[in-house]
Amino acid sequence: MTGAALFTALAACAPPPATGTESSATPLAQKSTQPDETAEGFDLDALIAAARTEPGITVYDQTGKVVDTAKAFSKKYGLKATGVKVELGAIDKVLRENQSGNVIGDVVINEDLPTYAVELLQRGVLVNWVPGDLKDSIKPEDRYPLTVHYGPMGWVYNNKTYSHCPVSNIWQLTDPDFAGRVAIADPLSNPKYPYWFNSLARNDDDALRAAYKQQYGTDLSTDQPDAAHEWLKRFAANQPKITQTDEEVSEAVGAPGQKTPSFGPISMAKFRNVAQKGYHLAICDGMKPNALQAFPSAIAYAAKTKSPNTAKLYIHYMLTQEGFALQLADGKPSTNAKVPPPNDPSHIKNYLKQMAPLRATDLLSDYRTKSDWEDFWRTSHH
Repeated sequence: MTGAALFTALAACAPPPATGTESSATPLAQKSTQPDETAEGFDLDALIAAARTEPGITVYDQTGKVVDTAKAFSKKYGLKATGVKVELGAIDKVLRENQSGNVIGDVVINEDLPTYAVELLQRGVLVNWVPGDLKDSIKPEDRYPLTVHYGPMGWVYNNKTYSHCPVSNIWQLTDPDFAGRVAIADPLSNPKYPYWFNSLARNDDDALRAAYKQQYGTDLSTDQPDAAHEWLKRFAANQPKITQTDEEVSEAVGAPGQKTPSFGPISMAKFRNVAQKGYHLAICDGMKPNALQAFPSAIAYAAKTKSPNTAKLYIHYMLTQEGFALQLADGKPSTNAKVPPPNDPSHIKNYLKQMAPLRATDLLSDYRTKSDWEDFWRTSHH
């Protein structure tokens, strides 16, 4: 079954959204668990011993740091793991491998959580597995899909030009003063943005309306289905600078020597540009309704892998402080509560309470409505 056919089948199971969102949250459910997903059934020594009888593994991830992480894993356990950065088309690649029976990616880490959950986990292409000894340190909502980190995206400003953030309210970005001054990676080629828009509509309508009243002193009046649609319509029409990636957003915001730098959202990994390129970047503390939005990355292993125990061991490793150390430096908080928060250039640990979640209960809605939000952006951005 193709992704499109799966979408049709899933859509038939529930009433279609009337406004691009759905009134009820439809959580995706894990169909079964394994004995070693409990504290009593998990045995790390037995897992290591079983892994040593298997072929090596290949790990797909969207960060280049997977290469060194896989090398460190190999050295620690005396196993062979190869890390491969697969930034574009990863989900289609994994689907094709499964269909052909020629599985290369044994462990798959990816931030397109809704598509990952629906097309890979729900179809049995990947197996969701939560290490039994770490389960209690991971929030229930982060166990299916099992997410390895929260991947925050945050609104940032140039702290060389401005002594404090020039924006305190998301509605300001729709005002004439900010016309052409906001940089954002293209929502039509970066799926996290349609998911963010959907999350705003489903979960933050009251907060958006309160922020509007705080900014303008009057209640929001709109012919749109919710405050998120109204905000997005105004924002898209306010001439934002569209870039291909948030690397370019970080440049538009943080490059030195600017009198009127842009303002925009970036991943915390881009704060590496402070040291590497002399950029000036800071998180917009206190921005309403949220300064940050989580975009978690899921981790699972291929159902047809020849090395399930080695794959499980790698998943376990990624959920430990030792295994996740390289990505902590990129401002990505682990979903394992026992792993300390990042100590990185963004100082993300000071702002985590301002981070909105990407809710697991919304994933099916996020998946269904992605094209609706893309169409709405197209018609609003002119």
